[in-house]
Amino acid sequence: MSGLCSVSTGFPNARLIGHGNARSQLLTPALILDHDQFLANLQAMQHIANLAGVTLRPHGKAHKCPEMAHRQIAAGAVGICAATPGEAEVFARAGISDILMTSTFATRAAAERLADIAASGTRLSLVADSLVSVNLIAAALAHRKANARILIDIDTGRHRSGARSVEAARELADAILKTGNLELAGIQAYAGHLSHWEDLASRTDQAQAVGQVLEKMLEGLRPHLPQNPVVTGGSTGAFRQELALELYTELQCGSYALMDAEYDRVDPDGTGTPAFPTALFVSTAVISSNVPGRVTTDGGEKRFAAKLGTLPVLRRGAPDGATYQPSSDEHGTILLPEGTSLPAGSLVEVQVPHCDPTVNLYDALHVMRGEKLEAIWPIAARGA
Repeated sequence: MSGLCSVSTGFPNARLIGHGNARSQLLTPALILDHDQFLANLQAMQHIANLAGVTLRPHGKAHKCPEMAHRQIAAGAVGICAATPGEAEVFARAGISDILMTSTFATRAAAERLADIAASGTRLSLVADSLVSVNLIAAALAHRKANARILIDIDTGRHRSGARSVEAARELADAILKTGNLELAGIQAYAGHLSHWEDLASRTDQAQAVGQVLEKMLEGLRPHLPQNPVVTGGSTGAFRQELALELYTELQCGSYALMDAEYDRVDPDGTGTPAFPTALFVSTAVISSNVPGRVTTDGGEKRFAAKLGTLPVLRRGAPDGATYQPSSDEHGTILLPEGTSLPAGSLVEVQVPHCDPTVNLYDALHVMRGEKLEAIWPIAARGA
């Protein structure tokens, strides 16, 4: 995809698109995407997948942004993952033609929405861990004379969803093969419990345990599966250990495109260096500086999401050694080293604790190249 497709309607900072010094003039709080780092991360992850001989299907739940999804596909991804029917709808309407919804579903309403996507011409893949899901989607597809691919979701140890025995998985496979409108494509083996495991040795051991479960499932399902089944899974925090199993054919990593402070704590390969540099920041303004040693910003708890209690990390505009913490719904506090100050009106940039849910707090991404605002991309699947 060429060009940045500047979007201007309805966004407060649209007047700054194309301005060479826009970064210092943004209305805040504003979610910033470092465009060049974002593209570098896409290329790096795609290169890793290519070298490993697997396909890359990035997870769109990380960014919820069709503009970003299109660029991931342009970089070599086979399609996009979605976490919800709403996300899948948004991506399909935006022209993403190959979508895997990675969450199981168990209501008629969800099945109807998903069948509508399949009937629209999108190449839709689903996952199921119960006969309820299989029967609902088969009926909804039949009503629309549509088809979809389906993968058996297996429980790799997180106990969130998935078939927990070979016998249960075989029962699902038998039911799928009898439907006539569902193509059994393979297995989903997502081990999300590995993604933020900071210690490399422990994460490697846990990945080996996942591999044992996956090998047993693949062997038990072999008569039911196609000759070259899809085995999809993988996360930004554990993809190296998962690739080392030599069982996966497709990676679902998503956060690699953005990164955050929590992933910075994960040692991917023993080097102690994050797998990818950060491309996502929040710009926030100092709105009061009357108290020595501290200032107040307009970036409070409503602007940051954290899974592990990690605080936002100051990356630009503040004195070395300063620390940031949201202190109320609408306000943040910067604690300053002795002898330093930060005047009211200053803009600082903060690395977010957890990228996926933080993105969901904003309407748009401000795409920056250096100091220039190149485009504003809607987070179109926000809340979906």
